[in-house]
Amino acid sequence: MISLLPRFKNLLIRRIWRGCYPMTPDGVPIIDYAPGLEGLILAVGMCGQGFMLGPGVGKNIASMIINNKPYISAEAQNCFRYDRDINKTSTETLK
Repeated sequence: MISLLPRFKNLLIRRIWRGCYPMTPDGVPIIDYAPGLEGLILAVGMCGQGFMLGPGVGKNIASMIINNKPYISAEAQNCFRYDRDINKTSTETLK
């Protein structure tokens, strides 16, 4: 980095992060079948929560693949639908 920006040679950098920050407009991940693409399941938009949510999302997706239905309740799955109303909060979706 210093060879690219020599002025940084005396700068103390404690952390660096780069890359996309995949986030949905409402902050809730999308875990659903991709519309119009048979066999494709989306598990995206987890922003910084992906590592924490990974085991549960993996179990849910495995059930979607093997059993053709989510592991979680239909009511909970509605919060993660691709075509949900992003202007509602998760709790409003459950009502």
